[in-house]
Amino acid sequence: MTDAEIVRIVPRRSLMVSALISILVVLIPVSAVLYWFAIPRGQAAWVGLMQAIVVVAALALLWRQLTVDTVVADGELRGRGIFSPMVRVPLERIATVDIVPVYVGQSPETVPQLLVRDAEGQRLYRLRGTFWHEADLMRVAEALPVPVRIAPEPMSFPEFFAAYPGSAYWFENRPWLMAGLLAACIAAAIAVAVGVMVLLGMPIMA
Repeated sequence: MTDAEIVRIVPRRSLMVSALISILVVLIPVSAVLYWFAIPRGQAAWVGLMQAIVVVAALALLWRQLTVDTVVADGELRGRGIFSPMVRVPLERIATVDIVPVYVGQSPETVPQLLVRDAEGQRLYRLRGTFWHEADLMRVAEALPVPVRIAPEPMSFPEFFAAYPGSAYWFENRPWLMAGLLAACIAAAIAVAVGVMVLLGMPIMA
């Protein structure tokens, strides 16, 4: 495959911009309130430290996001996610390539799912249209060595997972897991908030 035949796509940049704006929208007013309480108590350095940790973490995620891509080149399909390692799929292992429109929750809108499987029907690679442009998914699909099959009708996520067994990631199609993760995040946020209030000498209860 020559350089002209190499296909490389990257996620929607609008997602990264939205994430950065969300961080700033939360960080700026919260930092202002914390400094307002901390400065009279001589605790501004602690607030600055926590602020620096958040900024460094955000920059690390930004750098990681900039490394996310999907490439068809050198006889393989490869790519990585923001929290996942590099995945490499030799093109000769690919048996089927499907693009399936899937409904987003109860909305009539759909997002495409690009699913690449081997001869046994096992998932080799999957891209979700939530994070990738639809035209880019088609570019990748058409660069693979088997014909692209496009589902004629949209389906719900449960129908998609039933029609294509093994296509779900470990965290998908498990409502109990998502509820547990949400509860853990809320508990962690409360613990951090209480810790900050104690550190700054702020009253926890009126």
